[in-house]
Amino acid sequence: MIMKYIIVIAFLSSIIVSYIVIPYVYSMLMNQNCTEKNYKSQNIPIGMGLVFVISQTIICLSISIFYNNYRMLTLVYLIIVLLIAFISLLDDLIGNKNIKGLRGHFKSLINGTLTTGGLKAIMGIFSALIASLIISVSLLDIVINLLVISLFTNLINLFDLRPGRAIKVFFILTLILLITSQLSTMNFILFSAIGTMLVYFPYDIKAKSMMGDIGSNSLGITLGFYCGVSNPIKIKLVYLAILVLLHITAEIVSFTKIINKNRMLNYFDNLGR
Repeated sequence: MIMKYIIVIAFLSSIIVSYIVIPYVYSMLMNQNCTEKNYKSQNIPIGMGLVFVISQTIICLSISIFYNNYRMLTLVYLIIVLLIAFISLLDDLIGNKNIKGLRGHFKSLINGTLTTGGLKAIMGIFSALIASLIISVSLLDIVINLLVISLFTNLINLFDLRPGRAIKVFFILTLILLITSQLSTMNFILFSAIGTMLVYFPYDIKAKSMMGDIGSNSLGITLGFYCGVSNPIKIKLVYLAILVLLHITAEIVSFTKIINKNRMLNYFDNLGR
Protein backbone atom coordinates (compact mmCIF):
# COMPACT_ATOMS: atom_id res chain seq x y z
CA MET A 1 0.00 0.00 0.00
CA ILE A 2 2.82 2.40 0.85
CA MET A 3 4.26 1.96 -2.65
CA LYS A 4 1.03 3.27 -4.19
CA TYR A 5 1.27 6.42 -2.10
CA ILE A 6 4.93 6.87 -3.05
CA ILE A 7 4.08 6.54 -6.74
CA VAL A 8 1.32 9.16 -6.47
CA ILE A 9 3.60 11.50 -4.51
CA ALA A 10 6.41 11.08 -7.06
CA PHE A 11 4.08 11.75 -9.98
CA LEU A 12 2.34 14.80 -8.54
CA SER A 13 5.51 16.25 -7.05
CA SER A 14 7.36 16.00 -10.35
CA ILE A 15 4.55 17.90 -12.08
CA ILE A 16 4.70 20.69 -9.50
CA VAL A 17 8.51 20.90 -9.55
CA SER A 18 8.58 20.91 -13.36
CA TYR A 19 6.04 23.72 -13.63
CA ILE A 20 8.27 25.78 -11.32
CA VAL A 21 11.64 24.87 -12.84
CA ILE A 22 10.93 24.95 -16.60
CA PRO A 23 10.48 28.75 -17.02
CA TYR A 24 13.70 29.44 -15.07
CA VAL A 25 15.79 26.90 -17.01
CA TYR A 26 14.30 28.14 -20.30
CA SER A 27 15.22 31.77 -19.53
CA MET A 28 18.68 30.82 -18.27
CA LEU A 29 19.57 28.92 -21.45
CA MET A 30 18.18 31.65 -23.70
CA ASN A 31 20.01 34.41 -21.81
CA GLN A 32 23.31 32.52 -22.05
CA ASN A 33 22.80 31.85 -25.80
CA CYS A 34 22.68 28.08 -25.30
CA THR A 35 20.53 27.79 -28.40
CA GLU A 36 20.18 26.05 -31.74
CA LYS A 37 17.92 26.69 -34.72
CA ASN A 38 14.78 24.61 -35.04
CA TYR A 39 13.19 23.58 -38.34
CA LYS A 40 11.65 27.08 -38.58
CA SER A 41 15.14 28.62 -38.25
CA GLN A 42 14.17 30.02 -34.84
CA ASN A 43 16.72 30.08 -32.04
CA ILE A 44 15.47 27.88 -29.23
CA PRO A 45 17.22 26.65 -26.06
CA ILE A 46 19.19 23.41 -26.23
CA GLY A 47 19.66 21.28 -23.13
CA MET A 48 16.18 21.64 -21.65
CA GLY A 49 16.57 18.05 -20.48
CA LEU A 50 18.27 19.71 -17.52
CA VAL A 51 14.72 20.15 -16.21
CA PHE A 52 14.32 16.37 -16.00
CA VAL A 53 17.62 15.95 -14.17
CA ILE A 54 16.74 18.65 -11.62
CA SER A 55 13.23 17.33 -11.03
CA GLN A 56 14.31 13.70 -10.85
CA THR A 57 17.09 14.49 -8.39
CA ILE A 58 14.81 16.48 -6.09
CA ILE A 59 11.96 13.95 -6.13
CA CYS A 60 13.95 10.72 -5.91
CA LEU A 61 16.39 12.05 -3.31
CA SER A 62 13.51 13.28 -1.16
CA ILE A 63 11.73 9.92 -1.43
CA SER A 64 14.92 8.04 -0.50
CA ILE A 65 15.15 10.02 2.75
CA PHE A 66 11.73 8.83 3.94
CA TYR A 67 11.55 5.52 2.09
CA ASN A 68 14.81 3.92 3.19
CA ASN A 69 14.04 0.32 2.13
CA TYR A 70 15.52 0.97 -1.31
CA ARG A 71 17.69 3.99 -0.54
CA MET A 72 20.84 2.34 -1.92
CA LEU A 73 19.23 1.58 -5.29
CA THR A 74 17.81 5.09 -5.51
CA LEU A 75 21.18 6.68 -4.80
CA VAL A 76 22.89 4.45 -7.37
CA TYR A 77 20.27 5.49 -9.90
CA LEU A 78 20.77 9.19 -9.18
CA ILE A 79 24.55 8.89 -9.40
CA ILE A 80 24.47 7.36 -12.87
CA VAL A 81 21.83 9.85 -14.07
CA LEU A 82 23.86 12.81 -12.84
CA LEU A 83 27.04 11.40 -14.36
CA ILE A 84 25.55 10.84 -17.81
CA ALA A 85 23.72 14.17 -17.59
CA PHE A 86 26.96 16.08 -16.94
CA ILE A 87 28.77 14.55 -19.92
CA SER A 88 25.69 14.87 -22.14
CA LEU A 89 25.29 18.57 -21.35
CA LEU A 90 28.94 19.05 -22.31
CA ASP A 91 28.18 17.33 -25.61
CA ASP A 92 25.11 19.54 -26.15
CA LEU A 93 27.06 22.75 -25.62
CA ILE A 94 30.46 22.10 -27.24
CA GLY A 95 30.05 18.81 -29.10
CA ASN A 96 31.16 18.25 -32.70
CA LYS A 97 27.91 18.01 -34.69
CA ASN A 98 29.68 16.71 -37.81
CA ILE A 99 30.44 13.30 -36.28
CA LYS A 100 27.34 11.11 -36.13
CA GLY A 101 26.52 7.80 -34.47
CA LEU A 102 28.42 5.54 -32.11
CA ARG A 103 30.51 4.20 -34.98
CA GLY A 104 31.67 7.70 -35.91
CA HIS A 105 32.69 8.63 -32.38
CA PHE A 106 34.52 5.34 -31.73
CA LYS A 107 36.28 5.64 -35.11
CA SER A 108 37.45 9.10 -34.11
CA LEU A 109 38.65 7.73 -30.76
CA ILE A 110 40.61 4.94 -32.47
CA ASN A 111 42.25 7.58 -34.66
CA GLY A 112 43.42 9.39 -31.54
CA THR A 113 40.76 12.10 -31.20
CA LEU A 114 38.41 12.10 -28.23
CA THR A 115 35.07 13.72 -29.02
CA THR A 116 32.45 14.69 -26.46
CA GLY A 117 30.25 12.03 -28.05
CA GLY A 118 32.98 9.45 -27.53
CA LEU A 119 33.45 10.56 -23.94
CA LYS A 120 29.70 10.31 -23.45
CA ALA A 121 29.70 6.75 -24.78
CA ILE A 122 32.60 5.74 -22.53
CA MET A 123 31.03 7.27 -19.43
CA GLY A 124 27.69 5.74 -20.36
CA ILE A 125 29.27 2.29 -20.39
CA PHE A 126 31.10 3.06 -17.15
CA SER A 127 27.86 4.20 -15.49
CA ALA A 128 26.09 1.07 -16.70
CA LEU A 129 28.91 -1.09 -15.34
CA ILE A 130 28.77 0.53 -11.89
CA ALA A 131 25.00 0.07 -11.73
CA SER A 132 25.23 -3.51 -13.01
CA LEU A 133 27.80 -4.53 -10.41
CA ILE A 134 25.47 -3.32 -7.66
CA ILE A 135 22.07 -4.57 -8.89
CA SER A 136 23.12 -7.93 -10.36
CA VAL A 137 23.03 -11.33 -8.68
CA SER A 138 25.41 -13.26 -10.96
CA LEU A 139 28.11 -12.78 -13.57
CA LEU A 140 25.63 -13.41 -16.37
CA ASP A 141 23.27 -10.86 -14.84
CA ILE A 142 26.11 -8.31 -14.73
CA VAL A 143 26.81 -8.73 -18.43
CA ILE A 144 23.14 -8.54 -19.40
CA ASN A 145 22.47 -5.50 -17.23
CA LEU A 146 25.57 -3.77 -18.56
CA LEU A 147 24.39 -4.21 -22.15
CA VAL A 148 20.74 -3.39 -21.43
CA ILE A 149 21.52 -0.18 -19.52
CA SER A 150 24.15 0.94 -22.05
CA LEU A 151 21.90 0.39 -25.06
CA PHE A 152 18.83 1.91 -23.40
CA THR A 153 20.94 4.99 -22.57
CA ASN A 154 21.59 5.61 -26.25
CA LEU A 155 18.18 4.46 -27.55
CA ILE A 156 16.12 7.59 -26.85
CA ASN A 157 18.86 9.66 -28.46
CA LEU A 158 18.38 7.73 -31.71
CA PHE A 159 14.81 8.99 -31.94
CA ASP A 160 15.48 12.58 -30.86
CA LEU A 161 15.52 13.94 -34.41
CA ARG A 162 12.07 15.49 -34.68
CA PRO A 163 10.00 17.54 -32.20
CA GLY A 164 8.31 15.34 -29.61
CA ARG A 165 9.39 12.02 -31.14
CA ALA A 166 11.82 10.97 -28.42
CA ILE A 167 9.35 11.71 -25.64
CA LYS A 168 6.62 9.74 -27.40
CA VAL A 169 9.00 6.78 -27.64
CA PHE A 170 9.85 7.24 -23.97
CA PHE A 171 6.17 7.10 -22.98
CA ILE A 172 5.65 3.92 -25.03
CA LEU A 173 8.72 2.20 -23.58
CA THR A 174 7.75 3.25 -20.06
CA LEU A 175 4.32 1.65 -20.48
CA ILE A 176 5.86 -1.56 -21.81
CA LEU A 177 8.38 -1.72 -18.97
CA LEU A 178 5.68 -1.19 -16.36
CA ILE A 179 3.62 -4.00 -17.88
CA THR A 180 6.51 -6.51 -18.01
CA SER A 181 8.16 -5.62 -14.69
CA GLN A 182 8.26 -8.30 -12.02
CA LEU A 183 9.29 -5.95 -9.20
CA SER A 184 7.40 -2.71 -8.55
CA THR A 185 9.50 -1.26 -5.74
CA MET A 186 11.30 1.21 -8.03
CA ASN A 187 8.23 2.28 -10.02
CA PHE A 188 8.41 5.75 -8.52
CA ILE A 189 11.46 6.66 -10.67
CA LEU A 190 9.37 6.09 -13.80
CA PHE A 191 6.28 7.90 -12.52
CA SER A 192 8.41 10.85 -11.49
CA ALA A 193 9.90 10.89 -15.00
CA ILE A 194 6.43 10.67 -16.57
CA GLY A 195 5.23 13.69 -14.58
CA THR A 196 8.17 15.82 -15.69
CA MET A 197 7.87 14.80 -19.33
CA LEU A 198 4.14 15.51 -19.41
CA VAL A 199 4.80 19.10 -18.33
CA TYR A 200 7.75 19.55 -20.67
CA PHE A 201 6.20 17.79 -23.68
CA PRO A 202 4.35 20.87 -25.12
CA TYR A 203 7.66 22.75 -25.36
CA ASP A 204 9.27 19.91 -27.28
CA ILE A 205 6.43 18.94 -29.60
CA LYS A 206 5.92 22.58 -30.67
CA ALA A 207 9.67 23.01 -31.26
CA LYS A 208 9.95 25.72 -28.60
CA SER A 209 12.98 24.00 -27.08
CA MET A 210 15.22 20.96 -27.44
CA MET A 211 15.87 18.65 -24.53
CA GLY A 212 19.22 17.68 -26.08
CA ASP A 213 21.40 14.71 -25.21
CA ILE A 214 21.17 15.57 -21.53
CA GLY A 215 17.45 14.82 -21.77
CA SER A 216 17.49 11.82 -24.10
CA ASN A 217 20.40 10.07 -22.38
CA SER A 218 19.06 10.72 -18.88
CA LEU A 219 15.69 9.31 -19.92
CA GLY A 220 17.38 6.36 -21.59
CA ILE A 221 19.52 5.42 -18.60
CA THR A 222 16.40 5.71 -16.41
CA LEU A 223 14.64 3.12 -18.57
CA GLY A 224 17.73 0.90 -18.62
CA PHE A 225 18.21 0.99 -14.86
CA TYR A 226 14.53 0.28 -14.24
CA CYS A 227 14.63 -2.64 -16.67
CA GLY A 228 17.69 -4.02 -14.88
CA VAL A 229 16.23 -3.92 -11.38
CA SER A 230 12.64 -4.89 -12.23
CA ASN A 231 12.93 -7.90 -14.55
CA PRO A 232 14.31 -11.46 -14.44
CA ILE A 233 17.08 -12.48 -16.81
CA LYS A 234 14.74 -14.10 -19.36
CA ILE A 235 12.77 -10.89 -19.91
CA LYS A 236 15.94 -8.80 -19.96
CA LEU A 237 17.31 -11.04 -22.70
CA VAL A 238 14.25 -10.21 -24.82
CA TYR A 239 14.81 -6.50 -24.25
CA LEU A 240 18.50 -6.93 -25.08
CA ALA A 241 17.73 -8.64 -28.39
CA ILE A 242 15.35 -5.84 -29.37
CA LEU A 243 17.85 -3.15 -28.33
CA VAL A 244 20.63 -4.74 -30.37
CA LEU A 245 18.33 -5.00 -33.39
CA LEU A 246 17.31 -1.34 -33.11
CA HIS A 247 20.91 -0.15 -32.84
CA ILE A 248 22.02 -2.23 -35.82
CA THR A 249 19.08 -0.87 -37.81
CA ALA A 250 19.99 2.71 -36.84
CA GLU A 251 23.49 2.23 -38.25
CA ILE A 252 22.08 0.98 -41.57
CA VAL A 253 19.02 3.11 -42.22
CA SER A 254 17.49 6.29 -40.79
CA PHE A 255 14.55 5.80 -38.43
CA THR A 256 13.07 8.96 -39.96
CA LYS A 257 12.94 7.29 -43.38
CA ILE A 258 11.27 4.21 -41.89
CA ILE A 259 8.70 6.35 -40.07
CA ASN A 260 7.96 8.54 -43.10
CA LYS A 261 7.29 5.49 -45.29
CA ASN A 262 4.79 3.97 -42.84
CA ARG A 263 1.42 5.73 -42.77
CA MET A 264 0.55 4.78 -39.19
CA LEU A 265 3.99 5.59 -37.77
CA ASN A 266 4.09 8.86 -39.69
CA TYR A 267 0.67 9.87 -38.35
CA PHE A 268 1.70 9.10 -34.77
CA ASP A 269 5.03 10.88 -35.25
CA ASN A 270 3.34 14.10 -36.47
CA LEU A 271 0.50 13.99 -33.96
CA GLY A 272 0.47 17.20 -31.91
CA ARG A 273 2.90 19.22 -33.98
